[in-house]
Amino acid sequence: MITTSRFRRAGSRLVAGTAVGLLYATASLPAAPAPHSPQVAPTLSAATTAGLAVSPTNYVGGQKLTWTGNVGHRGERRLVLQFNMGSATGGHWTTVDGFHDRTRADGSFSFTYPAPSMFNIRYRAKAGKYLSTARVFNAKTQDLTIRVTGQPEINTNEPGRVDAGQLFGITVDTTPDNIFRSPESQGLPVFGGRTLALQKRIDADTWRTVDTTTVGDNGRGFFLGLTEAAGVTVYRVRAGDYFAGGNQVGWTQSFPLYVLVGRDAQDWYASRFGSTPPGSVPVGKPSGGGAQPPTASKHYKWFPSFFDFAWEYGQSLTSPPSRGTRIRGSWEDSSTGSGRVFKYNGGLALDSKRYAGAGPGDFGTTRATLHGNSMTHGRWETSVRIRNAYERGGHAYQTLVELIPARTSDYDCGRHNVTVASISPFSRRVAFGVRSSQNWWGGTATAAYTPLLKAYNVAVEVAKGHITWFLNGSPIGSVTKTAALPAVPMTLRLSLVGQPDAEMDQTNVISDWQRGFPITTGQQIVSQKKLSRRDAVATSCSAA
Repeated sequence: MITTSRFRRAGSRLVAGTAVGLLYATASLPAAPAPHSPQVAPTLSAATTAGLAVSPTNYVGGQKLTWTGNVGHRGERRLVLQFNMGSATGGHWTTVDGFHDRTRADGSFSFTYPAPSMFNIRYRAKAGKYLSTARVFNAKTQDLTIRVTGQPEINTNEPGRVDAGQLFGITVDTTPDNIFRSPESQGLPVFGGRTLALQKRIDADTWRTVDTTTVGDNGRGFFLGLTEAAGVTVYRVRAGDYFAGGNQVGWTQSFPLYVLVGRDAQDWYASRFGSTPPGSVPVGKPSGGGAQPPTASKHYKWFPSFFDFAWEYGQSLTSPPSRGTRIRGSWEDSSTGSGRVFKYNGGLALDSKRYAGAGPGDFGTTRATLHGNSMTHGRWETSVRIRNAYERGGHAYQTLVELIPARTSDYDCGRHNVTVASISPFSRRVAFGVRSSQNWWGGTATAAYTPLLKAYNVAVEVAKGHITWFLNGSPIGSVTKTAALPAVPMTLRLSLVGQPDAEMDQTNVISDWQRGFPITTGQQIVSQKKLSRRDAVATSCSAA
């Protein structure tokens, strides 16, 4: 089964902490895998023109690439790789940790190294004071579509429809080429022989594997001889880790496919999710993402981190963090409807449906929960962007960043959950707070912009005597009541929350990184803005 002394500053009180830890660069990559010289390296001319090329030119994050080029000057020298996440004409060049190779006598080089997964990141090779030209990298995003065999491949979240007792099959395409997603999902490489697992949804957190096959030379796979009783069954296909031939491509999964067996199931689906909500109108795709705002971790010197998930190469949801002093933990995905959790452009994404546009097929709640690296006292910080919102006026999803008890036995029906941030796609208002069995402490902050494609860096500090919330590096509120403190190991959860049984406005959220820090480093903060208290609203006893 897969389950997958006190100080004053700007209205806040600073509590003296321990010595400042190492400050990490926010864009630094993890220790690099060792480079490998190809068995048959291409022979370059003796010319000393600087250059850099990679092969193949269509690739996904973690795929083995052959890097060839010249630093523009003859001589054997130690070679390093550098990357730049800034603009094409500026930005800081950072040396990739752990990478080492050498140029040949004519200044050329050739090695294999995994493809980065981020869009518009630049790399160059450097030998002493000599440089290759820089190359812009744009990885493809892993994708796969599934459909009932013989039914149209329209890829707009249409369910499959079969008769009760009818045998049917499911077709998988790992290299879909269509206009309904995005250019970065087109022209994908074929990974022949990669394992495909057909999984059936048991509940929001559990998928049971019912069959396996492999990817063929055309990028497709097939499952045959399926039958279901009348009702609704939800399938997905998981493409397994692909580590053959020096590749380091982690697993990924399709969006859920609803298979409606019989007329009653088909009528039920159509009545709830088969049309766009009244008043919902298409909206244009927002432009520009903008620069990252400040972080609380850098401002208050929380480093070094316990964990930092950065998603730079071929990681999957179950990959450990890229760096930190506690390299452990993984993410579990959950979906009660049409959405999925996946890696996108060097971040963790939650998407309401596969079709990137207005129309029906967005419903349920999609979540990503961190397991295996919890803290009772500590700091958590993440960057959140609402990347797409193609509809407006129906039912808006809520983006929710929370701390929840790490142990199921401590969940206590949602009491003591900490809301780090609750954000709507078209609002500048960010809500936050914490609840106990009897009370709720809550507050709001107003951001300088709406979150469409803008990063909100949100953080929370849970200490022995307070909880403090941060937005874009600044404290926005605190609670000092003992009853508000969770006092159990807590972990991070990201959600795209939809209303039950309601068609929602299409939305995609990406969290660029997720970090955890000890409570003992840097400065602890208690804001002079104390959260108001009111009676808590009763909740049902559910781990959801």
